[in-house]
Amino acid sequence: MQWCLLSILLVCTSASLRAQSSKRRCLDTPIDSTNPSSPVYRECHVERKAKVRSVGPRPQFTPNTFGPTNCYRATFEFVVDTTGKPELATARRVSSSDQFYADAIEASLGGLFYEPARLGASLVRQVVRYDSRLAITRTVVVSTSANGALSPPSATATPRRPIC
Repeated sequence: MQWCLLSILLVCTSASLRAQSSKRRCLDTPIDSTNPSSPVYRECHVERKAKVRSVGPRPQFTPNTFGPTNCYRATFEFVVDTTGKPELATARRVSSSDQFYADAIEASLGGLFYEPARLGASLVRQVVRYDSRLAITRTVVVSTSANGALSPPSATATPRRPIC
């Protein structure tokens, strides 16, 4: 009988700890923001999260095709307002694989447009995470031989899209 009660107690305690740890990931209070009259929420607080609707013009970035990098990545966090526009003053670089690529992505954030987040019937400001990736594929050039015949590329020269 004691073992049964002990095992029930352990199961209840374990479930309670899991619930508390999931709440820790999503804080109970909105995030501090530059506009205290309009709180900012995390994705876990809203009923419908903000979604990208359009990405605007391409970032002005020319990759170094001769360098060792085939993959470029940049991640930003920023607040999307109730009209769906990013608040650029809140943009924060989380990570990047290349400084120039991250700078180009940061400069293009203003061209993004989102469907705003909802909490109940209200549109609310939400922190979003924006990930951008660029994979460079090397192209194989087929050359002609001295007699004008095409020489096929070797099997090892087939371009492959890098995994970023």
